[in-house]
Amino acid sequence: MSKSAFSIFAAYGGKQHALVEKRKRTRGQVDAFAADVPPGDIENDERYTTHETLAWCASRAGVSAFDLDVAACEESHHAPRFYAKTDDGLVRSWDAERVWCNPPYSDIAPWVAKAWIEWTDRPHRFADRTIAMLLPAIKTEQSWWQRDVEPHRDGRGQRVLATHFVPGRTAFARPGSGGVGQDGAPFGCVLLVWRRT
Repeated sequence: MSKSAFSIFAAYGGKQHALVEKRKRTRGQVDAFAADVPPGDIENDERYTTHETLAWCASRAGVSAFDLDVAACEESHHAPRFYAKTDDGLVRSWDAERVWCNPPYSDIAPWVAKAWIEWTDRPHRFADRTIAMLLPAIKTEQSWWQRDVEPHRDGRGQRVLATHFVPGRTAFARPGSGGVGQDGAPFGCVLLVWRRT
């Protein structure tokens, strides 16, 4: 392809990509390439884990069920004990053997930091401690991933943290959906698992 033909092709392709992304934003879809869900965007940030996704995550985490859901609500929680938004799972103790967390994607960093605090502050409290956290897999270049996940995952360093990339696109439920998943998210997801055994 000649240089001029490539320039025309690149310019056309770039315009097409921009138009597609503009249409997505116009329809209110989450931009898969955005760094984060916009702060305060409750409609896009309120997503519930379906029972199918939870079963897959529990299997990868090596548990049959969870004891505590730290970022939940009355309509959607996956453990007998749960913290709703008003309870603030970031300030409450995650005092349980098997912890589930599907945090708000608009502000992930404090949830990963909190998991590390809970993991290291209670090293002998539970013999078989597990913390499982479902996150978007498009954030791996961000500072919290590079600091709190990458150096420790999958046998690196001295800490035990496994990553499991969810196949396909995860379907999340929305408020009022009765837990039924909607169309797949416009991004892949990854499950982080802190586990003692």
